[in-house]
Amino acid sequence: MRIFLKRLSFRRYWPFLLAVLSASALAAPVAEQGLGKGPIQISADALHGENKPQQQAVYTGNVVMTQGDVVVHADKLTVDAIAGKVHQATAVGSPVTFTMSAAQRHGYGDTLVYKPGRGEIVLTGNAHLWQKKNEISGQQVTYFLQTQQTAVTAAPGKRVQSIFYPAAAGRSASGGRP
Repeated sequence: MRIFLKRLSFRRYWPFLLAVLSASALAAPVAEQGLGKGPIQISADALHGENKPQQQAVYTGNVVMTQGDVVVHADKLTVDAIAGKVHQATAVGSPVTFTMSAAQRHGYGDTLVYKPGRGEIVLTGNAHLWQKKNEISGQQVTYFLQTQQTAVTAAPGKRVQSIFYPAAAGRSASGGRP
């Protein structure tokens, strides 16, 4: 059952807010495990690269990009570098998908822009992001790897949508363990 909240009453939804804050606190060690850190590995059917006037590589066909726990699947990936260091990777597809298994997150959109130096993943166009069963969607979803924060904007005339599943009654955020 989908629940779309128009207004939040703190008193009524404080258990939900507490669960979200607890889950964020429990997930914090994931950022230390190397999300978005280490070498970027890319495989594809074809590659076209340039060093002048800019450093750019364009991968096409069944593209898979991996860095640490972040895995992106796309039809096309354009990697822009500055002084030999990846500045930005822009993926397009129908749709582009990504997963972060340690953080239990996955998502998709028409376009994905990955900025490793800033630790950002930006999904644009019919963008969706899940953490376990919980889902948020909008025109653009930005996920910040180090802080594990999310920013969502809606398309003009539309609204951001969220679906949250409360924790099972009688269980704490630690899964019932003290």
